[in-house]
Amino acid sequence: SNKLLHKCFNIRLFQKEELLQCFRCDLGLWGACYTTETNCSRGERCYTGQGRAADVLDIKTLGCVKAEECEVETTVEVFPSQTVFVLTRHCCDTPFCNMAHKDPIYTFLYLTVAFLIIWTLH
Repeated sequence: SNKLLHKCFNIRLFQKEELLQCFRCDLGLWGACYTTETNCSRGERCYTGQGRAADVLDIKTLGCVKAEECEVETTVEVFPSQTVFVLTRHCCDTPFCNMAHKDPIYTFLYLTVAFLIIWTLH
């Protein structure tokens, strides 16, 4: 009877462990991100990553990340021009908790401006 109870308990735990759903944005500028929805892998959390590039660009990313990468500063290279920025991922663990504005018009405008700024820096 202990084995049966143990099996039932494990099945219930496995069923309750659903994969987390989060918003994803590969690169947003000045707070604007074009977001999609994504399913995280087991053990991952939603995150909002914030950083700064070239002392001019405010960078934002969204997505899923392993828990050990939360609240850790990482250096990321972006664009072919090898602009480097420091990014910190702030994590949360409820569905779509890394909310961002969905506004593709402004995102396109910000990406264009950012590209022009980086282009003129080199």
